[in-house]
Amino acid sequence: MQALKPLLNNCAMMSASKALTATSTLASALMLICISNAAPASAEENISIYFVGCAAPTGFHGYLARGAEEAGKNLGVKVNYIYPDQLTIPNQIQKIEEAMAAQADGIAVCAFADDAAYADVAARAKEAGIAFGSAAAPPPGSHIRKPDDIFLFRAGSDEGAAGQLSARRLRDMGVKGRVVVANQQPGDATCQLRATSEIDALKAGGITADFLEMSMDPGQQAETLSNYLRRNPDTVAATSTCDVVDGFLTAKADSGRNDLILTGYDINAQSLTAISDGRQAFTIDQQQFWRGYMPVLLLTHYLKYGLLEGNYFLTGPTIVDKTNVEKVQALVGKGYR
Repeated sequence: MQALKPLLNNCAMMSASKALTATSTLASALMLICISNAAPASAEENISIYFVGCAAPTGFHGYLARGAEEAGKNLGVKVNYIYPDQLTIPNQIQKIEEAMAAQADGIAVCAFADDAAYADVAARAKEAGIAFGSAAAPPPGSHIRKPDDIFLFRAGSDEGAAGQLSARRLRDMGVKGRVVVANQQPGDATCQLRATSEIDALKAGGITADFLEMSMDPGQQAETLSNYLRRNPDTVAATSTCDVVDGFLTAKADSGRNDLILTGYDINAQSLTAISDGRQAFTIDQQQFWRGYMPVLLLTHYLKYGLLEGNYFLTGPTIVDKTNVEKVQALVGKGYR
């Protein structure tokens, strides 16, 4: 640019005196060259990213979709959120293949199964030159990315640490007696890991802890927990690992156990209201907005700058309790939490 200054200054002087038209033409040509050289950079930034979700962009998954959309706007890349009508491994793989057929530059998948389920499609994406990342938690205890990882990155909450955090908070509250930890989605690896980790951490702290299998039906949850409380009157706390706490709140009220400490995982309106009025002590938050936002950012930076994170990005766990619930509620209303 310093080399062009004398020429540009000369062009301005000549233009002002309406002399040496040829020099003015040369300056214009140089300007056109500069503009022409800038054009490919804009073309390179025309990045297309597909976010393959686990479900429709409503409720919990709506925040992932909102995060991905927000990242696309901030980074100037095109983001498409797609999802299977019914969540099965074959159905989600089919959606990934749709993104590949659409010539996506990058794909982020809300992985819900073991890596083996995605190994083949990940290899095919790599062969096609498509960046492929996971919007799900890394394996328990993993921090540094392995060079042979099938995913370029993993962005999610450490659910093993979440279970330990829940147990530690209960211990810090001075809980003594029996704690029941329930899983409303048997077979769901995330919920089971939360439950197992919390129970192990409670037992390590000298607290009696039981596992209770439930269904997703709030009425059945209330009945199951009420029956458990009758059989085990020394129960002082109950944890919901995988669903809204409606059934737990009903059981607490129907059993007349106002002293029963209720805890949970993830954010929903029922939990936040219960935390605000004291019926629930806290919930473990995985900050799912980040699970949508960060994969788009990481894919974009990889595609534009060749940047690859050395560690996995943990979106959680964090705790929402009475000290911060109002702030979280305000952000929920805006679609961010």
